[in-house]
Amino acid sequence: MMSYKILIPLLFVCFLISCTSDVELSEEKREFNQARQKWNSAQIQNYEMHERISCFCGGLLEWDVFVKNGIKDKVEYDESQAFGQTYDDIFDQARTIEDVFDFLESLLNRGDLASLVIEYDDVYGFPKLISIDYVENIADDEIAYMYTDFEIEN
Repeated sequence: MMSYKILIPLLFVCFLISCTSDVELSEEKREFNQARQKWNSAQIQNYEMHERISCFCGGLLEWDVFVKNGIKDKVEYDESQAFGQTYDDIFDQARTIEDVFDFLESLLNRGDLASLVIEYDDVYGFPKLISIDYVENIADDEIAYMYTDFEIEN
């Protein structure tokens, strides 16, 4: 009988903890949905932006992405920093804003990240910073994606 007195409060605490994380998650998803809606309503099809990756990883980590009619058209980068990567490698790695939203949505759906920080552009809603810590107590697994110098092209 005494075990029920301990079990019931313990279950209640577990319930409260799970509700708190659900509220936080739904807030992140609500912000994500608002940002994506803002981006979609702007109907921007032609643009360029600078994409930069900050991490403890090798290879080229920044480039300019050019998008025409909603499709990645070309990527420009400093060839001296490519370290053996080909244009096709870098082109495949570069993201459009839609790709960034899809990537971010997959992160939000994971639920197992130690930390996820997102900053959205105030005017158009696209993610301008995604900072990820995959595992809390492991060094050098953090990675940040930055999207800057956004310009609409005609």
